[in-house]
Amino acid sequence: MEALAMATTCYDFLHKYLDDPSYSKTSTYSTSSPLDILARIREDKRFDELYDHVGNDLGPLFEQHEDAVLEHWNAWHISSPREQFENSQQAAVALLVATHKPGSDYDFFLVHLLTTSHAVRIILPLIPAKFHVSLVRQWWLLTLSYYIAQLRPQIDLDRVSKFDIKGRDWSWVDKQAVGGKHGLDPHYVKALRAMKEAAKTWGDDTEFYIKAAVKFGEEFDGWGGFE
Repeated sequence: MEALAMATTCYDFLHKYLDDPSYSKTSTYSTSSPLDILARIREDKRFDELYDHVGNDLGPLFEQHEDAVLEHWNAWHISSPREQFENSQQAAVALLVATHKPGSDYDFFLVHLLTTSHAVRIILPLIPAKFHVSLVRQWWLLTLSYYIAQLRPQIDLDRVSKFDIKGRDWSWVDKQAVGGKHGLDPHYVKALRAMKEAAKTWGDDTEFYIKAAVKFGEEFDGWGGFE
């Protein structure tokens, strides 16, 4: 019921890009990698003078740079939906954890890109297959938009891959979520759960998800990303 209520009250201007197929068109480039697109967005000078602080409304982005946003949105070529959805979940984790510098707050806007990716994963098996790609692309448009609005922070995967978990495992992560000092922060708990569920869904041979979860669980000390 909550989801239905939000769907009926939060139908904003972004939906025109999803409802009208004319906005889905051939881009100037094509890639199967979400992280590749995010890297290109970071280097796209068209967005340089748009915002001077974080926590921004998306309106000016589409008013001034609609073509640029749609160029990057349409560049994601989905030819292998299952594999590329897995890649998108890795990107969602990277957006939260691999952009974070020790000593700073975690971004409240970027965490929602992770938790909404988790929500999409839950919803996909429950809806007809013909809507799967469309739903993922809806999430992708939101993701690109908020990444730009949050000033396109550098995604440094070494921050995750080189993180020393010191023998800690998912049991340690669970304890942080349930009994840690931030256990009453629902967004903190949801982020940890989303990473654990992604690891269960896709496997974690490279330890990307457990490293990201331990890093987040250890370093988190509040939310930032606001004006």
